[in-house]
Amino acid sequence: MMLAFFHYPSHVNSFIPHGHCYLWKTGLVWLHIISDATIALAYYSIPLLLLYLISKRKDVPFNGVFVLFSAFILACGTGHWMEIWTLWHPDYWIAGVLKAFTAIISIYTAFTLIHLIPQALTLPSPAQLKVINRDLSHEIIERIKTEQALLRISKAVESVSDAIGIADVTSKSIYHNPAFINLFGYTVDALNAAGGPVAVYNNPEQAQSVFTTIGNGQSWRGEITMQQASGKTMQIDLRADAIKDRTGKIIALVGVHTDITERKQAEAQLQTAQQFMCSVIEAMPIAVFVKDATDLRFVLCNRAAQELVGVSADEILGNTDYDFFPQQEADFFTQRDEEALTSKKVVEIPEEIVHPNSGNGETRILRIRKTPIIDSQGQPKYLLVIREDITEQKEIQAALTASEAKFRSLVENANDAIYAMTLDGIFSYLSPNFTHMFGYEISEFLGQSFVSMIHPEDVPNCMEFFHKVAQTGQKQAGLEVRVQRKDGTYGWITSNTSPIIDINKQVVSFQGIIRDITTRKQAEALLQQQAIELAQTLKQLQTTQSQLIQSEKMSSLGQLVAGVAHEINNPVNFIYGNLAHANSYTHQLLNLIQLYQSNYPNPVLEIQQEIEALDLDFLIDDIPKLFSSMEAGAGRIRQIVDSLRTFSRLDEAELKAVDIHKGIESTLMILDHRLKLKPNQPQIQVIKDYGNLPLVECYAGSLNQVFLNIMANALDALEDSLIQGKLTHNQPQISICTQQLPSKQIVIRISDNGPGIPEQVRQKLFDPFFTTKAVGKGTGLGLSISYQIITERHGGSLQCISSLNEGAEFIIEIPVAQMNK
Repeated sequence: MMLAFFHYPSHVNSFIPHGHCYLWKTGLVWLHIISDATIALAYYSIPLLLLYLISKRKDVPFNGVFVLFSAFILACGTGHWMEIWTLWHPDYWIAGVLKAFTAIISIYTAFTLIHLIPQALTLPSPAQLKVINRDLSHEIIERIKTEQALLRISKAVESVSDAIGIADVTSKSIYHNPAFINLFGYTVDALNAAGGPVAVYNNPEQAQSVFTTIGNGQSWRGEITMQQASGKTMQIDLRADAIKDRTGKIIALVGVHTDITERKQAEAQLQTAQQFMCSVIEAMPIAVFVKDATDLRFVLCNRAAQELVGVSADEILGNTDYDFFPQQEADFFTQRDEEALTSKKVVEIPEEIVHPNSGNGETRILRIRKTPIIDSQGQPKYLLVIREDITEQKEIQAALTASEAKFRSLVENANDAIYAMTLDGIFSYLSPNFTHMFGYEISEFLGQSFVSMIHPEDVPNCMEFFHKVAQTGQKQAGLEVRVQRKDGTYGWITSNTSPIIDINKQVVSFQGIIRDITTRKQAEALLQQQAIELAQTLKQLQTTQSQLIQSEKMSSLGQLVAGVAHEINNPVNFIYGNLAHANSYTHQLLNLIQLYQSNYPNPVLEIQQEIEALDLDFLIDDIPKLFSSMEAGAGRIRQIVDSLRTFSRLDEAELKAVDIHKGIESTLMILDHRLKLKPNQPQIQVIKDYGNLPLVECYAGSLNQVFLNIMANALDALEDSLIQGKLTHNQPQISICTQQLPSKQIVIRISDNGPGIPEQVRQKLFDPFFTTKAVGKGTGLGLSISYQIITERHGGSLQCISSLNEGAEFIIEIPVAQMNK
């Protein structure tokens, strides 16, 4: 295996590989490979070490010769690699060129050494170097000590938060610490370029004063305005001094800068805030006192406090409560003061009668609040006392109480119910007759909204009525609504409401009177109901006969359709069910024929003639297509039958949960012949947009009748317009959209893009016997019956939206589940 590796299979020139000289002896070849490789690696390591040496020792003299030695040794090492290469590849020209390059490098290196040897002989001897090194060592030690001391100082200067700048005696910057650069935005070079340290001073005269002072060997300290490189001004606390040597000579100037801009701004803001607070306290209409926590002497009072006591601030400050109030009252005040200071909590006196000794000595009623002011150590330092004079409020309250008692007596003896409520409709007062009128206890509705007792249908009228009172600020009368009594029955009331207006002429609440008019409304309702019933009876007599005839026709049609569907369904199911078996059997026979053809490719002449006569290949290809067409046709018949059976539920009288979409599809199947392409008329396109509907509880047959009436009318309108050329487009369409509403209703929209319905016709669409069709084409009962089915039988709504040249849309809404079953 090893010999196979060394055999060189072919040669690209007339030379032979060097390995032939060794007769390709494995041991000999490996000996040369290992030797040459080891020498080459050793050669390569030497220049790397030399290059590493001169890279680390920049002070080594004659380092150029090291580069020459490295190139020479690399060339020698590459020559040994070439020796290995030529064992298999006779590239002796390359090897010769490499040796020539090595010779050139070696000669150049030798000449370089001849030139450098005289210079090398001038280098100091080891003994001389030892003396020099000893002197240098002492000097280095001293320098290291000095550098360490300077380093400690430098680190301290670099780490301080104050901005430190050092300049020479000519006022030229020579050092800035990082804080200086961050604060002013100047490096040393940038500041010198800007004019020197004077550039950071906002006032050149002040800068001259600072430099003159420290130039004379004196210190300077003070607050000064300076500016950053961006031009932004700052307030600086400056400590400037001269740096002197051991002989006292000034060798540099140093400045330590502390930014106090924020502190000065805070002081200004604090002063402004204090002035503002003093102005606010002075302007407050209530008496404000501040007492010292140690001896309870007054240290601050506002104008209202002076008016309360009846003396000036000069006479109040420095005194105590004993100087202005009787001893008993002063003892009480002092006791409550000590309670607030001891507990460090707010003490309130809701009502206190006082008799000041000074001023006019008039008795006053005060509301007092004592608040301890705590210092940074958590101890009370002052006591804030707020004394609000509520004498007039108490007098007004007493007068209001007497007036209210008189008003309440009148209200509580009234025959009608009297109420007061807020703008939000919350009862704030109800007279006793409210309980007699509605059966509720007054406590059940005080603080509650009136809406809960109003009939839901009348709530909008109430809201509009009160909104009008609030907007106009005038009394409104004649609101008539239904109100639910406590026993659950409803009665009628009429209400007159007046606004309560404040001093700013704004409506702030309502008051009104409620009168029970149930008896009158019942009499009116009875008369109205009798008149309505007479009109309805007459109308029903006119329509009942026609509706019965129409219903009988539809019922008979449903029975006929159901019977025909049943009779067709049985043979169709027989045919459809056997088609699969017949198709399977035929495939088996065809497979058998193909087996015969593959195993007996040369039948007798008579069979060959029969195959040609039958055109067997065409027969094999066409029979599956024939069965597929038959299956599709039978499936279509089954779909038609299913649609007829679905539509034939016209005679079903009970409620059922059904799929609305199936009813729509059955109706479309019934009308399919009218939708298809006709001579000289385009096909009528049906666009379906079905939503995700649940099963709907309804009278399925009746709903199908509605769908049929609406779609048939749409088709009539489109066909008549196509015949008369009234359509402005060439693509008649009927769109059907279904959707479930959040209110547990479903909506079915059936629309067309026909000529539309005039407004005067649209208003009469659902009237019995109204029709715009020619005699014999319509009875005028289709939409009327449809309206009755949707509104009366299903509790829904049916409406038509249309205008000329904009098509027509019928919207059906019915609940998912019927409430009254």
